[in-house]
Amino acid sequence: MLKKISLSLLVLVLLIVGLSFTPQFAHLRNFAIWGKHTIHDYKTHPTRLVASGGAPQYWPLDSNFNKVVISDSLLKIMDSNDTHAFLVFQDGKLLYEKYWDGYTPKTLSGSFSAAKSMISLLIGIALDEGKIKSLEEPVGNYIPHFKEAGLEKVRIKDLLTMSSGTNYKESDKSYFSMNAYGYYGDDEEYMVNKMAFKEPAGVHWEYRSGDTQVLGLIVEKAFGQNISTLVSERFLKPMGAEEDALWLLDGDKKHEKAFCCFNGVARDYARFGELVLRNGNWKGKQIVSEKYVKEATTPASYLKDPTENGNPVDFYGYQYWMVNEQGHDIVFQNGLFGQYVYVIRDKNAVVVRLGESKVTKPIHHHQPEIFAYAAAALSILK
Repeated sequence: MLKKISLSLLVLVLLIVGLSFTPQFAHLRNFAIWGKHTIHDYKTHPTRLVASGGAPQYWPLDSNFNKVVISDSLLKIMDSNDTHAFLVFQDGKLLYEKYWDGYTPKTLSGSFSAAKSMISLLIGIALDEGKIKSLEEPVGNYIPHFKEAGLEKVRIKDLLTMSSGTNYKESDKSYFSMNAYGYYGDDEEYMVNKMAFKEPAGVHWEYRSGDTQVLGLIVEKAFGQNISTLVSERFLKPMGAEEDALWLLDGDKKHEKAFCCFNGVARDYARFGELVLRNGNWKGKQIVSEKYVKEATTPASYLKDPTENGNPVDFYGYQYWMVNEQGHDIVFQNGLFGQYVYVIRDKNAVVVRLGESKVTKPIHHHQPEIFAYAAAALSILK
C-alpha cells in the first residue's frame, strides 16, 4: 500500500512538473521561481543587455544645482509614496537630484509600462525608415494571428492608441489571465495568439498591455533585430547613456516583454524625455522624426472613453500620456508603482520620478500622485 501511494505521488509530481513546461502552465512555474513582480525583477528574471556603448554624455549641472528647495509638504508626499529617485532637468542641465533608500545614480530600476513609450519611438523610426509603410497598415501584414477571426482590420495605429478592440483585459489579475501569461509565460507569442476580437478597432480607448506586446513583435519583424539591440543602437549609444541597461525577457528568452520591463538608471530615463522635448532630435541628430513625435504626444481625441460616458480621449496618444497641472501641459511616460518621465515643454524641462508607490484609485486615468510630483518640479523650475 505504501509503495502504491509513493508511486502515485511520484507520478503526480512528475505530471505537475511536466505540465509546468507547457505553454498553458509555464507561467505558474515561473511565478513560483521569480516571485511577485517588483521594480527589481531584473535580479531574478531572464534579461538581455541593452548596452550603453561606454561613451557617456554626462548631464551638465545647472548653476543652481540642488540649491533650489522643494517644500517640506511636497517632499513629505514623495517620501510617503516611497520615492527612490527624483530628478529635474531644465534647458538640458541637471537642476535637482535626490535619492532615497540607498538608491544612487548607478542604481537600476524597472520601468514597467514607462517602456511602452520607447516601443512607440521604435515604431516611429520604423515608419521614418520605410520599414513599415504606414500606421494605417493592417497588423496582419506582420503578425499572422491578426489575419483572421475579425482581427483583420486592426491597424498599427490602433495598437499605438490602445484601441485594438481585442479581448485583452488589463484589470484581469487571475492566474490564467493574459496579464499572467504575458509577464510570467515562456513565449510572448503564445499570449498574443490568445488575443481575440471583441469590438471594432479604432473606436474605444481601453488600456491593454497586449497591444504594446504586439507592437514589440512588429518592431522585431520590421527591423529583424531584438528590442534590446535596437534600444541600444538607436537610443542609448547616440544619446550617451551613462550605464548599461537590461530588458526582461519571457521565460524561454524568445522575446523582450515589450509592454514593460526596461531597467535603467534615473539619469538615462531622462534622455528619453529630453529626446521628446527636442522633438526627436539629440544634439543635431534626428533620431525620430519631428512629425512622429508630435503625433505621438497629441491626444487621440477621435477615440471615445467608455469609462467616462464616451467622452473624447484627451489623455493618451501613441503610448504617451498627457495631463495638465497648474496650466502646464505635460506629456509623460507612465509605469506601474510610479515610474514617470515628464516632459514640460513650456518650461523646457524633463522630470524623472522612480519608486514603489501603491496603486490607488485613478483620477481621469491618472494616479493622484502624479500631480504632486509635477507640482514639486514646477515649484523649482524657472
